[in-house]
Amino acid sequence: MTIRAVLFDLDGTLWSMGGAEANPEFEWSNVTAIQAGGLAPHFRRWGFACDPAAFVTAFFEDLRRLLNPPTPDCREPAWHPALELTLARFGHRADDRMAEAIFDVLNDVPFHHFGVQPFAEVPAALEKLAASGIRIGAVSNNPKPAHSLAAEMRRQGIPDVFETIVTSWTCGWRKPHHIPFEAALQELGVQPSEAAHVGDSYENDIAPALALGMTAVLRRGRPAPPGAPVPHHEIDSLEELVPLLAPDA
Repeated sequence: MTIRAVLFDLDGTLWSMGGAEANPEFEWSNVTAIQAGGLAPHFRRWGFACDPAAFVTAFFEDLRRLLNPPTPDCREPAWHPALELTLARFGHRADDRMAEAIFDVLNDVPFHHFGVQPFAEVPAALEKLAASGIRIGAVSNNPKPAHSLAAEMRRQGIPDVFETIVTSWTCGWRKPHHIPFEAALQELGVQPSEAAHVGDSYENDIAPALALGMTAVLRRGRPAPPGAPVPHHEIDSLEELVPLLAPDA
């Protein structure tokens, strides 16, 4: 069947994982300073007396405790309980509007501060896929709102070709659960058999794509675990996608 749409994993597929992911000794002070600087005017306006940098450090400590171990059913834990706990320690509370503003600041640090950058071929490859008529979406376990990831794509010079971005934050479920994939397919108006999914993880990308009846494309990079599912295609660069998925383009 003709491929009408392509879904992409993001981390490790469109851009590198970066130093924060690979290095336990990653220096977080610059990131914390950026987040604290963004929170400072909000805290002044709301009358919060706590130091923004101390708040950021405490919040992410509380969040790590909330997220570990990961939920076995692939549900994405909400950040709100961690936020409430951290604010309570400093003697404050936040309504939904304030919480959204805090999360936007915390999630809006440009990825280059984490050592993340797009793979060189990504902009041109996505332009070619879009020009071929294939609809494009993303499914990611990056726990950020879709608008934050869209803003990061613009900063990275990635073309505005994504018609939907489904994240574990927005839908409440993490890959390999089927819900994020089905949500993206519904947004694009295609059946699984009409779509391909491109990712670098056998567990989170290839296995669920195959289970749903999608064309599974592996971006090589991680070693295959024992008994790994076999993708339909394997690539080293997104440049290889157009002849694979849109041979007549």
